[in-house]
Amino acid sequence: MPDMTRYRANPHLRGFVFLIEAQEHAQAGRTEEALDTLERALAEGCRYRREWLDGDPRLAALQSLPRYEQLAERSAARYSEDAAAARPHLMFAIPDNLPDAFGYPLLMVLHGNNSNSSETAPHWTPLADAGWVVAVPQSSEIGATPGSFVWNDRDATAAQIDLHLERVKRSTSIDVGRIVLAGFSMGGLQAIALALTRRIKVRGIIPVAAWLPPVPHVRDLRALVESGTTNKMIRAFGVVGEKDESVDGARELFEVFSKNGMRAELEVRAGLGHEVPGDMNETLARAVAFVTAP
Repeated sequence: MPDMTRYRANPHLRGFVFLIEAQEHAQAGRTEEALDTLERALAEGCRYRREWLDGDPRLAALQSLPRYEQLAERSAARYSEDAAAARPHLMFAIPDNLPDAFGYPLLMVLHGNNSNSSETAPHWTPLADAGWVVAVPQSSEIGATPGSFVWNDRDATAAQIDLHLERVKRSTSIDVGRIVLAGFSMGGLQAIALALTRRIKVRGIIPVAAWLPPVPHVRDLRALVESGTTNKMIRAFGVVGEKDESVDGARELFEVFSKNGMRAELEVRAGLGHEVPGDMNETLARAVAFVTAP
């Protein structure tokens, strides 16, 4: 069972709160309450792909009911309409000081799933005071809740990051030898994968609370590193909470990095869950120093 306290506290997760409540009602045989919950979700603008609903065994008790069919069709139509209207978005902060002879270093940050650039940027943009351009793209792949976005499609993520990198390079002077890719949760996982597969050329990666349950993500990344096809010159600095469900996966992956010749450092924070650490400014200072060191 997910941490419902955390889910309910985040307005961008209310689509999942509604869905989990509907699942609980359906499994308890309260089909009308389950359908009422989905109705409330749609009334608040939430949207679910048809395959999410039809493929959910916890909603099986609803799926033969005429009212469910009508709700699922409305939800799918809403999702399709909102997805078609979504566009990539970019926020970035530029330092007040002029760049050096090589240009500004660049930190490109991917938000977590079911979030957006506005929610994410304040944790990272203070690095502009240290002379970095900080770019925070927003995915065009929508989540279940209005205003939330996800990075589930890796090919689409790579294409969007390429687009945003070009936009930043056209806007200001960037040192291509000091581009760092970072991210939170699923954004952290995609940052790792895009760098390891050379889809995005970067100096280093900074995953914070990367979404790394041991199977399948760590297994696939381990195989990639051990195959010898990855760029082992990439440096990795990671942060994960000891209470985060991905802590074991993060430890395993960073051990794989080190055993295969990559410079890697992982900070496991006592008492921290799946969240950004409170001392993010100090954490970022250590992280960028590590991944850009000679």
